[in-house]
Amino acid sequence: MMLAGFIRKRPVVMAPCVTVDLMVPAEAEFVLEGYVDPEERRMEGPFGDHTGYYSLADLYPVFHVTAVTHRRNPIYNATLVGRPPMEDCYLAKATERMFLPMLQTVFPEIVDYWLPWEGVFHNIVVVALDKEYPGHAQKIMSGLWGQGQMSFCKAIIVTDRSVDLTNPAGIIDALLTRLDITTDITLTQGVLDVLDHSSPFPNFGNKIGLDLTARFPGEPPRQSRGAAIPTADHAARAREAAMNIPGVAGVRALFPERSKDAVLNRILAVSAVKSADRGGKAFAADILDRPELAAFNIVVLFDPGIDLFDGSLMLWKIFNNVDPGRDMVRRGCRVVVDACKKGPMDGHDREWPDELTFDE
Repeated sequence: MMLAGFIRKRPVVMAPCVTVDLMVPAEAEFVLEGYVDPEERRMEGPFGDHTGYYSLADLYPVFHVTAVTHRRNPIYNATLVGRPPMEDCYLAKATERMFLPMLQTVFPEIVDYWLPWEGVFHNIVVVALDKEYPGHAQKIMSGLWGQGQMSFCKAIIVTDRSVDLTNPAGIIDALLTRLDITTDITLTQGVLDVLDHSSPFPNFGNKIGLDLTARFPGEPPRQSRGAAIPTADHAARAREAAMNIPGVAGVRALFPERSKDAVLNRILAVSAVKSADRGGKAFAADILDRPELAAFNIVVLFDPGIDLFDGSLMLWKIFNNVDPGRDMVRRGCRVVVDACKKGPMDGHDREWPDELTFDE
């Protein structure tokens, strides 16, 4: 009710319930009254959820309804959810904007933040930071991971305040020109949203932070890979070498044709067909061993059928399907990220949910 009053800028008028000793909003469209026995659980799910997947069935508390009341001519509000963007994305975007001032009361150095739709609002947050000292980016990561529901966030990217978070291309440019895989990645563990299916364990798993801020004295220098951009012939040879790896069904090279800064990172998207005895780590070893692919230091594996020209789809798969501690194989300044469906061959024994579908 405090939050509702904060949003409305006036108190919420309350009224007593009919069957339980509680107060509820007097103008609520519907009120469900009842009770919960803390010791009672029933199997619930799976349900289509805002992640774009069916939530895994599990034991949950049971709500016993003792009364349903409503106002005259009530409106039942409902929305469809699924792979973003869907209707609920705009509600979440409004929430993002409303909570920025409250977040800044705890972290005044945060200039702005952005929850990309593809991250379904608890898998990734991008933060623009007014950086003041060495390690400031890592301090913000730790602070956010310890702050309320932000603690569920699986990935945090920290940029300088000069980066416009309303321009995703600018964030990608910062990733390509600044991220040093050897110094800018922070891995930790903690609580995860119950809907996160990528972790080997429910509600707990690995998290990642990426520091894209400018270096301060006292911070380790970034390694330079030079400003040279692979030529079309180089990219063609890399694609041919990748296609010769067993199980690779498709390849796309991703790198800017030009950039105002030296490009540290070149990305290769690979369609990988896994088998019972060949998981993501086997693909990663083959990829990192191929000298023809050395120029591409970020390689991302996707399931067959994923359109490697659909950037939003690929980001959705990366943010939802990757456990940073298990699904990233690093070797020096190179990394292979497994954004495919996981199974026992990947060390994932939990059920993997299906993507949400709609009938006509």
